[in-house]
Amino acid sequence: MTRDLARNLAEGLRAAGVGRIFGVPGGGANLDMIGAAQGLGIPFTLTHGETAACIMAGTYGRITQSPGVALVTRGPGVTSAANGLAQANLDRFPLLLISDAVGVVDGARSAHQRLDQLGVSTPLTKWAGTLGTADPAGVVAAAARHTLTPPTGAVYLSFDPDIPGDAGPRPEPAGGLDTDAMERACTLAAGADRPVILVGLDAVTSAPAVRSALAEVGCPILVTYEAKGTIPESWPTYAGLFTGAAMERPLLQQADLIIGVGLDPVEPMSTPWSYPAPVILLARHAMETAYFGRPLALVGSYTHELPLLLDAVHPSWEPDIGQRTRRGDLDRLVVDTDGLSPLDVVRVTREERPDALLTVDAGAHMLAAMPLWETDEACSVQISNGLATMGFSLPAAIGTALAHRGRPVVCFTGDGGLGMVLAELETLARLDLDITVVVFNDAALSLIELKQGGAQGGHTAVRYAPTDLATVARGMGVPGTVVEDVGDLRRTLVATRGAGCPQLIDARIDPSAYPHVLATIRG
Repeated sequence: MTRDLARNLAEGLRAAGVGRIFGVPGGGANLDMIGAAQGLGIPFTLTHGETAACIMAGTYGRITQSPGVALVTRGPGVTSAANGLAQANLDRFPLLLISDAVGVVDGARSAHQRLDQLGVSTPLTKWAGTLGTADPAGVVAAAARHTLTPPTGAVYLSFDPDIPGDAGPRPEPAGGLDTDAMERACTLAAGADRPVILVGLDAVTSAPAVRSALAEVGCPILVTYEAKGTIPESWPTYAGLFTGAAMERPLLQQADLIIGVGLDPVEPMSTPWSYPAPVILLARHAMETAYFGRPLALVGSYTHELPLLLDAVHPSWEPDIGQRTRRGDLDRLVVDTDGLSPLDVVRVTREERPDALLTVDAGAHMLAAMPLWETDEACSVQISNGLATMGFSLPAAIGTALAHRGRPVVCFTGDGGLGMVLAELETLARLDLDITVVVFNDAALSLIELKQGGAQGGHTAVRYAPTDLATVARGMGVPGTVVEDVGDLRRTLVATRGAGCPQLIDARIDPSAYPHVLATIRG
């Protein structure tokens, strides 16, 4: 019975367009699922951690625009995957997590590994249910496809062959466009002289349509972290990043209208919205809007409603306002340091890996990486910004490299974030992927230390003992090199250019630039 259900599950995954499964099996039904999927041409990638498997799967799915799938065992497998579910759901990555369960029959006599797995996962997902004997292929296909319906996110299935199970998620039909609201929005747009456009993560999967609509608009455009690359940064209207903090404030204070395209309130910093300009928000689905004051919210498509709205816009900005704003922001980030600056690490790596895709971990290095890594390619930078979880970048790099075979990937991470997923260096070595892991190694939780005040634990709360991460990497099968200045870094990157294999660069950085960078970007 279990093998028959496993085959039905695999058929449902294939019907939904799933290309790969990631995970940590626990035996029994898990292994039946893996074998059945492999029999249908869906490969399995073994990881060391369940959350890492979820991040790899969600990233793979986001890039391929297909459901990402992770497979774990019951009990501790599900609880260990919790952060991966939260990351996918808040960062809007398409993830289906499947686990086995203590079934109804065994659960009636034994409490071993018996948890309320639906109770654990429901708050972390957009839908959670039980996969049983009733139409398992159809339920799996529906659950997998549901990860991609707006808002993209996480879905969980608990596999119990003792019961019929749930019918599967049924997305609510989209409502029609509010034509009165659209007319009010066009009137606002027509009356604005200095509109500013903010592009957010919901626009990423519709990048071609969004680019087409915005190509000729003559006003500055800011993008959120997760939308980086959706608007080419070589465009004269590209003005930098929108984070809900200080760097973009001078531009937004000049605006007499702010138009949000796919903006999601999971991304900005939780600072007050202080701009007096009216706000129009257009997205594919209804979103929370309280962060943006009292905006005029529109639910519509980026193919039809966005061009209609922008046709009404006739700005009077200077032609170079975007690039002039951006270059001024980048100039303000410059600061002198005695040692290897995190800003130098980003600049040199970008110069020597011009064709690379990028993943970025949470931490102080993120503040240097996001504005300085220039790209014109949509979905070429992966970051956790909704959950902002450490330990994201390395598994995301593995998912990225598997989705983009033949493309080099750069993984920026701190020593703290790498420590959380260190075992996945073995996964990287085993898969032999073209990933350059660059560790901003200062033996500290630098971003937290910057926020630390008196009587908050001192150094013991935020600093580690120094670790030779290059040696650790070599012990796990990844060539590792220590670099201590710009020359070391450049020589290492030049020597390994085009090698097509994994490496780790242990960059011993001078963190003294971080206070200036934090103050410039966040205030």
